[in-house]
Amino acid sequence: MTMYTADNMSNEQYHATDAISSSAVKTVHGKSLAHWKARGEFKGSTVFDIGSVVHDLVLEGGKNSVRGPADRRGNGWKDAYAEAQAEGKTLLTASDYDLAHAVAGSLLFHPAGARMSGPDVVNEASFFAIDPDTGLEIKCRPDSYWMDQGVIYDIKTCQDASPRGVAKDFQSYGYPLQAAFYMKVLRLAGFKATKFVFVHVEKSAPFAVSANELSAEYLEWAEGQVDLTLVRIAEASLNGHYPTGWSTKVNTIDLPRWLPADEFSN
Repeated sequence: MTMYTADNMSNEQYHATDAISSSAVKTVHGKSLAHWKARGEFKGSTVFDIGSVVHDLVLEGGKNSVRGPADRRGNGWKDAYAEAQAEGKTLLTASDYDLAHAVAGSLLFHPAGARMSGPDVVNEASFFAIDPDTGLEIKCRPDSYWMDQGVIYDIKTCQDASPRGVAKDFQSYGYPLQAAFYMKVLRLAGFKATKFVFVHVEKSAPFAVSANELSAEYLEWAEGQVDLTLVRIAEASLNGHYPTGWSTKVNTIDLPRWLPADEFSN
């Protein structure tokens, strides 16, 4: 029932709350309750930092990012890193920052990117609500939200922004559940949610961009999976049992149909 803007709640504060996020739903749905329960503290990486800077350049004008030295060696990097950390900013090497800048520039040239950087949206806002079916507190933090139209935008850096590549990513990374979950949170919080647009941008030249949404049938399936998964999380939290759901019997792994039989011949 609450919205906090980026000025009211930082990304770190948002992640520190106990409310259920789409990441929890995707982990339970794609792996198991056991994997979600055993999750550890998130550890960043260069790839993650580049993605964060792309988001910052598009959504926040780059105010939280720093172009650092040429490499990570010596006191130059150490001092720059300490200063960036103290200011709550992300530091990249000069080449990594330039890459992020090129990716962001391509995004901003696209109509969806222009919308996300425009005046009619709320960026990096945190939303909280109570799921009436389970009593769980749930949350989401859309990259960009066009409140008047109820359109949610989410930036995804990727290797292949073509329709075929995006369809594979939807399956691999649980993106349909993310879309359904975000729309559920917003609606329960009292906000309009009519469409979820994934804005994919490739991480290498020509930094191609595509905007994608789920079909009505695909979204309906995802909504059902989100509801079922939240019930599983609520039940596990109540009884303290977080199983994998796997069989205790020995599994038989069949020969893949696509594997040519002649690969086994001499």
